[in-house]
Amino acid sequence: MVSPELLRRFPYFSGVSHETLRKLAMLAEERTFAEGETVFREWERADYLYIVLSGQVEIRFMVAGEPRTVDTVEERELLLWAALVEPYRTTGIGVATRDTKVIAFEANQLRRLCAEDSRLGYSLMREAVKAIADRLEGTRIQLAMV
Repeated sequence: MVSPELLRRFPYFSGVSHETLRKLAMLAEERTFAEGETVFREWERADYLYIVLSGQVEIRFMVAGEPRTVDTVEERELLLWAALVEPYRTTGIGVATRDTKVIAFEANQLRRLCAEDSRLGYSLMREAVKAIADRLEGTRIQLAMV
């Protein structure tokens, strides 16, 4: 569990009720990843949604047999948007490029809470779409270089 006050610092939780924030805090836990540690691999189940508290994670795709960085996720950003979108599988490789601390939300419970509170669901999906758009742009740039 993390404190509701910690969650309130993030803009995508600012419009949710105190009760929803309390439920979110109950679902959340802090996790750490060491520099160089693989956070997730391609096509794994996305069982958690992360918010980066500190550090940095590069998102890489294999292009022509070589890993290419298509996005970098930093402090206050969502990581593993795939936890919100079917088929709930990762599409790239995530590697911590600095020691990284995240807030982790178990995906099934988070999706249930989003279904109960449409403001929360809308806010998280809006952030997920931003992440997807950034990733698509990064992928387009990397493919143009091949």
